[in-house]
Amino acid sequence: MKKWNLDGPDGNIKYWHDLRKESRSFFSRQSGGGSVMVWAAFSFNGQVDLAFLDGRQNSPKCIEILENHLMPFAENIGGRNWKYQHENAPTHTSSATKIYLNSRNVTVLKWPPMSPDLNPIENMWGIMSRKVHEDGGQFYSVYALKTAIESAWYNLEPEILQILIMSVEKRVYDVLLKNGMTLNY
Repeated sequence: MKKWNLDGPDGNIKYWHDLRKESRSFFSRQSGGGSVMVWAAFSFNGQVDLAFLDGRQNSPKCIEILENHLMPFAENIGGRNWKYQHENAPTHTSSATKIYLNSRNVTVLKWPPMSPDLNPIENMWGIMSRKVHEDGGQFYSVYALKTAIESAWYNLEPEILQILIMSVEKRVYDVLLKNGMTLNY
């Protein structure tokens, strides 16, 4: 899951700029002006349809997303020959979600919590964020932000997704070599 703000990443409180150029000014709204929460997944062979989330997330909502987005996608791309890697969020690791995934014969990739270096979706969110908020892009409505997110997601090049998937084995190896320390991905 990723939270997207109308005012940009972290409300554009900080940003890098070329010191040889004029600095840019950004507007800031009370509480960031609004946001959108998104769930997505991808594989070597493609990506799911985005799920825009409403309200606070819980296990029943997580299961509904998996049923309506992940399972149809998985059936189209590989049937039973795939593994699911999630973010280890509480809604993903709850007993209800585990029971659901087990009932659907989904193999969940085991990996330590709080280890974003091992999850390629974190890199994909970064790639998308740069597209959605390029040139300091800010949005005046949730609808405009959703449209930009959809455009970035559905226009991702398949090669990017494939490279991210193929990097998992090396990521695990590098984390082991660094005794669990952060990687530079």
